[in-house]
This record gives sequence, C-alpha cells and structure tokens, in this order.
Amino acid sequence: MRRPLPALALGFAAGVAWPGAGWPLPAAALAALLALSPPLAPLAFACAGYAAAAATRARVPAAAAPAEGIVQGRVASVPERFEGQVRFTLRTAGADLLATAPDLPWPIALGDRLRLQARLRAPEGQRNPGGRDRAAELRARGVALEAHASAPPIRAGPPSPLAHLELARVRFAAAAASALPPREAGLVRAIGTGDRGGVDPATADAFARSGLAHLLSVSGLHLAVVALGAYRLLRAGLARAGPLARRGDVRRPAALLALPLAALYALATGADVPVVRSALAAALGFGAVLFDREADALSGIALALVAVLAFQPGALFDPSLQLSFASVAGLALLSGPLRRALPWPPERERWWGRARELLLASACASAAATLATAPIVAFHFRRLSLLAPISNLAGVPLGSALTVVAALAAAAGSLTPGAAPPLLLAARPLATALLWVNDRCAAPSWSSVGVGSPSLLGCALCYLGLLGAFRLRGAARAGAAALALAGLLAPAPLRHALAVRRGGLEVTFLSVGQGDAAALLLPDGSAVLVDGGGEAQGHGDPGARDVLPWLRDAGVRRLAAVFLSHPHPDHLAGLAAVARALPVERFFTSGRPGDEATAASFAALPPAFPLSPGQAYERAGVRVEVLGPPAGSEAWSENDASLVLRVDHGAVAFLLCGDVEAEGEAALLSGGADRLAAQVVKVPHHGSATSSGPGLVAAARARWAVVTAGRDNRFGFPSPEVVARWEASGAEVVRTSAGAARFLSDGRTVRRAPAASSLDALALWAERP
Repeated sequence: MRRPLPALALGFAAGVAWPGAGWPLPAAALAALLALSPPLAPLAFACAGYAAAAATRARVPAAAAPAEGIVQGRVASVPERFEGQVRFTLRTAGADLLATAPDLPWPIALGDRLRLQARLRAPEGQRNPGGRDRAAELRARGVALEAHASAPPIRAGPPSPLAHLELARVRFAAAAASALPPREAGLVRAIGTGDRGGVDPATADAFARSGLAHLLSVSGLHLAVVALGAYRLLRAGLARAGPLARRGDVRRPAALLALPLAALYALATGADVPVVRSALAAALGFGAVLFDREADALSGIALALVAVLAFQPGALFDPSLQLSFASVAGLALLSGPLRRALPWPPERERWWGRARELLLASACASAAATLATAPIVAFHFRRLSLLAPISNLAGVPLGSALTVVAALAAAAGSLTPGAAPPLLLAARPLATALLWVNDRCAAPSWSSVGVGSPSLLGCALCYLGLLGAFRLRGAARAGAAALALAGLLAPAPLRHALAVRRGGLEVTFLSVGQGDAAALLLPDGSAVLVDGGGEAQGHGDPGARDVLPWLRDAGVRRLAAVFLSHPHPDHLAGLAAVARALPVERFFTSGRPGDEATAASFAALPPAFPLSPGQAYERAGVRVEVLGPPAGSEAWSENDASLVLRVDHGAVAFLLCGDVEAEGEAALLSGGADRLAAQVVKVPHHGSATSSGPGLVAAARARWAVVTAGRDNRFGFPSPEVVARWEASGAEVVRTSAGAARFLSDGRTVRRAPAASSLDALALWAERP
C-alpha cells in the first residue's frame, strides 16, 4: 500500500465506533495476531480501536440514583467557561465526572486538585429520535456522572503549573472587553484564546448560517497559521544569524523551536480536538523537516487521528473532531481534482495570472472543505450553508490575519498586561471586517437551508458518491453525484413519504425538558404543532434544540397550524425558532396576550387567531376542537385559561389539557364529561398535584396518560399522587422525561409505537395502520 496509514486509521476509528461494551483483552490479542498479516492490518487496527473503546467504557460504573455529596479529584480537561460557570472533567478515585460549578476569581486549570459539594446524576440519554445522546457521548469518554455544584470548588492542593495560562485567558478577556466593542471583543476572545463566552447567540447563529462557524473556535486553521508563522519567523531570524546560518540548514533549528510553541498554543487556547489534531499534524510536519523527510497530508492526519483516539476514544463522537478531520481530508483529496476540472489552466508567469491562480485555488479549497463536511453538518446541525464557499474566500484570510494579531495580543498581555491594548486596537479593523463579511453572507434568507439528518447510512452513501464523482467518468460520474445527493437529502423526504403511505394520524409528544410540544402528522402529510416550549435556561433554545430537528427529520417543510395553549415560556419559548425556519399558515391561541417577556416570541409568529369553545380546525379527516377556556375566564390564571383541545380522528381521540388546574378542570367537567373521554390524554400541568383531579381522570377514561416533564425537574413533577390516580383509572402513564412518546391512529384504533425518525426507514416501511 502506497499510503497505509489512512486505511489503518479508518480501521481504528471503525473499531472505536463499533457498538457494545466488548472484551478488551481478547480484542487486543486478536489485533496482535492479525497484525502479523499485512493485508489484515486495517482489521487489526479495528480490533485495537474496539479494545481501546471497550476499556474506556469499562471505567464507567452502572448508573446510580441522583445523590448529593463531596467529591474530590484532579481536573482532567481544559476548563470551559460560560455564563459565570465553568465546566471540566474531574478525575476521581472511582470514576470521571463532568463537573459544572460557579467560576472563581482564581481560574481553575488542567491538573488542579479540587474538592466540591455537588449533586451527582447520570447523564441524560437520547430524548428524541435522531437527537443527541449525551449519555452515550460521555460514556464513550469514560465519564460516568455529571456533578452540579452550587458553590465554588475548593482547591485541595497547590496550583497547577498551567494556572498562569488560564489566568492569562481571563485577563485577556477583560482587556478585550475594555478596548473593543462587544461584538468585536467576543470575536477576538474566541479567535485569540478559544474563549467563546463573549460571543452573543445572534452572532453565533449568523456565523453558522454564513458557513464561517469554524472561525469562532480555535481550530486547526488557527494553529496552522500561528505554527507556520512562528516557523517562518524563526527561520528568517536564524538565517540572519551569521555563525548559525553558516553551520547548516536553519530549517531544522527553526522547526525544533516551533514545536513547543505549537504545543503551548494548543494548551493556551483550550486544547479542543481540532487544535490537538493540528498540533499533532504540525509536530509531524516539523518532524519531517528535522529528519529530512517529505510530509504527506493524508498520512499526517491519519496518524493524528489514531493518536487522538488512542488517548480518548470517545472523541470520535465529537462533531468538532469529525468536522476537523473531514475538512482536512477534503482539502487533501478533492481540492486538486476540483482545480483540474476548471477550464482555466494555471498561469504563473505574470502577476495577474498568479493572483487568478491564488483565487481559484482558494475557491477550490473552500469548495472541497464544504463538500467534505456537508454530510456531517447535516447530520448534527440539520442545515447546509449555501454561501460557505464564497464566505470562506473572504472570511478565511481575514480570520487568519486576525488570528495572528489576536494571538500576539494574548501572548503580549500574558507577559505585560499593558502590552495587549495596542495590539487589540490593531485587531479591531480586522474583527470589524470579518463581522461585516459574515453578516452580509448570513443576511439572505436562502444563505442556509434546513435539511433532515441524512442518518449514518445516508452519510456513508454521500461520501461514497463523492469519491465516485471525482474518480469515475461519464455516466458513472453522474450516477455517483446523484448517489451523493440522494444520501445527503433523501432520508427526510423518504420518512415523510412513508408516513403518508401509511396514512392515519401520527401524534408525537416530544421530549423538550420541562415543557410541552406535540407534533401531529396528518393523513395528507401536513403537520400541526401544539406548543413548542421547554427547558431553555442554560440548555439552549428548545425550538432549535428539540422541536425543529424532529420536524426536519420528519420531512416537514411547513406547518399547517400552530396552537399555543398559553403564553408561558415552557409552552411558547421554542415557537419563534420554529417559525423563523418553517412557514406557519395559521397561529391559534386562547387570546391571552402574554407579557413583555413573551413579546419577542409572538413577534416571530403570524398574527394570532383567538379560539373559543366550540370552534374547530379540520383538515384531512382530523378535527381539532376547542373545549376551553370558557367565556368569562379573563380573570383566571394563565394556567387555568389554557387552550384545551380535543383531537378527533374517526373513533380515536386525544385530549390535550395544557396546564389547567382545579378551576379550569371544573369548567371542563361542567360542559359535559362525555366530551373529555379520550384514548390518549396529555396530563394537565405536567402532572402537578394541583391538577388531574378525580373528576377529570374518571371522565377521560384514558388508555395512556402522557406526562410532559423534565427529568429530575425542580418542581418534583409528576406528583406521585397524580401518577397513582391515573394508574388506578387503568391508564398507562408515559413520561417524556424518558423520551418522545409516539402514537399512531388509523381512525378505528390507536397504538403506541416506537419513536422513529429518518434513521428508521426500514421500520417505518414495515408499519401498517
């Protein structure tokens, strides 16, 4: 094999990704035996990767019930700061913990020994189909529990030698905040030291839409700029040192001196996976200079991948690692063929020819990285930036220049605090220009398009098609390109087509933390959303985090109607993000206007159409009838004035009770108990003890009672008495804290079905009404 390392690295990564806990020793022994046969070397590396991952998973004990206690250990990751909190991995005697605690005046650093009083709990698993499985990600990294401390930790030993690096990052953030406008300061902090705490959500979203999000975090690009710049400066300086230059090639001492600078920069900027990957690649490049060998890009990134995964197998599931390695592989494999496919031959004789060649090469490199990362971006973030190749042409040079100035400012400020402000002022025009380019590219509504997750199979087909499109000719090339597009874009429409083929009504109560969101897929393929709130503080927007990804995966392109039970954040907060991404035909409410805090959410939605009892919305054989609140409820609380809906599909009924409490329930019962009977009931007010009175429970005669509440929520929902009351009535209590709850109706009967997404096409194909 001319390049054996890429195949070996892919084998190692495949072994890490293989499911199951495994048996480390037999796998390692098998790897040693297979390594004796070179053709089977990738398989041997797969076994070695499987063994490494299994050994990491073996460190994770069985899940335990939430507990409070004192934990002590050593900080095993570079701390991440956000909103006055600091997050880090704490290595204790028993297991690794992911700790979150209030930030301190003295910065926590990698290697510090800490003691903290914390609440321990198992990480949350996948809540919605196709969503993030945090428990699996942390388990793959060997992290057993999450530790949440309400008080700052106490240092249990001398400061880490790296404490001065963390202190320099904190001081640099303060200097940037005082010398620059807020947006520029946040950008310089992110690019200079990897501290994203100053980047506001609107700016971060704009960078994602424009395709420049990789510039917001210190990545391989930033380290490459710094390491290569340091190497060239050292080489130039040593070349001017007469006696040293006459002794031999100055490239070797320059490479030797640049090596520790690259490692120091990686540590100082947070040591994220892309930076570590680039640092390893830089070390290989400098090593090639030292030993007078030719560096190979693909072999370099392959060796870096094996090194990263051998040390931390769980990093394979980190989107930043996937994007980092995919982009570099795309540059190595695709940029050359893209340039050769252009009709303009290289011209290097005249200055304008060299300028044109630089522009074309940059465009091809940007397009190659965009193509290589598109399946991963779609898989994790459900969007594709259409302007990424263009935005990167201007954004990457500006970002590279800003990286140099910001890194110099951070380094100078760590030595002498007064040295940072002049360099920060020099960084301001670069930061302003980069923000301008980003804002212009993010402004068009078509700058990015929402897509469903292509699934693992879709990603594999897309990459297979991409490779074929660049290696095949004629009709085979066109077929490979079509395969790539189908793998990337077809799974969500397929999921939607299968749902329409099956017919009937599909109702999914999404898991959004502490809140409500129910998606209805009607027999004609249209969609209706009832509420879209959820746990937001410190956990992101529930619409962007939970509701919109599910709708994307379901192939929903527009919403026929949105119903809001009442304007509380746990029902409303996510609707704005959904409405910005998908057209909404009708927006129905109880008529309650909300308050100033909810005004922004209402502004993003179409004009509200208030509903009264007896009014109904009908489509495709599904009738959504309003049961409450009654006239004269203006003085009621927002909870009691919730919009109560009865969804009828033939002989099947769903009762969605909002957050009604005793007064609202009494009004419903006074209108007639028969109309409250339903096979599936959304339990009012998340299972609060102030709701689900005996009258409502008896009238509903439900087969399933769905409790929409967050796991370990601070309210203690659902109340044990309420759960017992529903169970005594014969209902099965289903909790969205354990994941989304999905029900299928054919108009005659209703059944509970496994939550499904575009990842489950075969299972969906087999479903019958």
